[in-house]
This record gives sequence, C-alpha cells and structure tokens, in this order.
Amino acid sequence: MAFVNLLDLWLLLLGSTLFVTIYWLYINFVNPMKYGESLYEVNRGLGYFYLLIGIYSFLTGLWASFTWPLPGPYNIILSDPWPIFGVAMILLGLTNIYNLNLRGVLYGISALGLPIIFYGLAIWSYGLTRAPTFSGLMYVSIGVSALLSPLLAFETTKKFSSYLFIILLFIAGILALYTGYNAVFGHIAAFLEQG
Repeated sequence: MAFVNLLDLWLLLLGSTLFVTIYWLYINFVNPMKYGESLYEVNRGLGYFYLLIGIYSFLTGLWASFTWPLPGPYNIILSDPWPIFGVAMILLGLTNIYNLNLRGVLYGISALGLPIIFYGLAIWSYGLTRAPTFSGLMYVSIGVSALLSPLLAFETTKKFSSYLFIILLFIAGILALYTGYNAVFGHIAAFLEQG
C-alpha cells in the first residue's frame, strides 16, 4: 500500500477551525449583543461550516483508523483523534443550524475531550512527533477546552470560561497552523527528493 499522508491538511483545517471557534465563542458568549437578532443567522452559517468540516474529519479519520497509513504509534496519536474531532464538529454544526439547546451537546463534547488529553499526555510521555512539547500542548489545550465546555451552559461561568477557551484554542490553533505549514513544505520536499 502506498504511503498516504493527510496530516498537513488535517493540521491546517484543525487550526483554521479553532480560529473559527474562537470567533463563535466571542459572538455567543463574550459579546452576544454584537449581532443582536441576526446572531441566529450567523450561527446557522457557522453551523454549515462545522457540519461539513465534521463530516470530512469523521470520514477521513475513520479511513485512517481502518487503514493505518502512518508508521507505528503515529496511527494511534494522529489518526484516532481525527474522527473524534469530526463528531464534535458535527454536533456543533447541527446545534447551530437548528438552534438547539447547547447544554446537552456540550456534555457530549466534554466526553470527547478526555481521550484527546490522554493522546497529548502520550505524546509527551513517549516523545512522539518532531516537537512533542508543542504537539502535546496542542492536544491538551483542545482536550481541556472540550472537557470543560459545559461551563459555557451556565450563566455564572460562561463568560469566564469563554475567555479561558479562547486562550487555549488560540494556543492550539497557532500550534496546529505552524505545524501544518511546516508539514506541507516538509512533505512536498520529501516527495520531490524521492523523484
């Protein structure tokens, strides 16, 4: 089987989606009056984005989980979290499209955060990837944001937690985009060297 590597694209999509999510957090929890009555329409548009990214992530993540295109343990830490991300995005997408109550969805997303934290800890523990400190930090930042996301459903904690998640997702987004950028050029260079 030929070596197929979608990691560069996955990382770029992850990073850009995290920045879209920062925007979503801002308009819904930090400054919900900014869009007033049109907030539902903005959220609905974002919902379609989340839904399509979610479907893509879920399907390509399942493909990678079944085919194991990467070397050894990298299949576990890089392929397995991708469909989990897809499920979270599908949930967020449907919630925004149909203006559903966010509380139940956030509890579901919270459950999805724990495995991501464990993958980050495994990256640190085994020194996986070229930059395990940054890769692990990216995973843990995303996982903690997901794990604590139900705090957004409560009046007393939603504003503070949204600021916390914005910081964590900003860190993870920068790391994903930086790593993805390097992967694009690194993968292309490696294929060019092979002829």
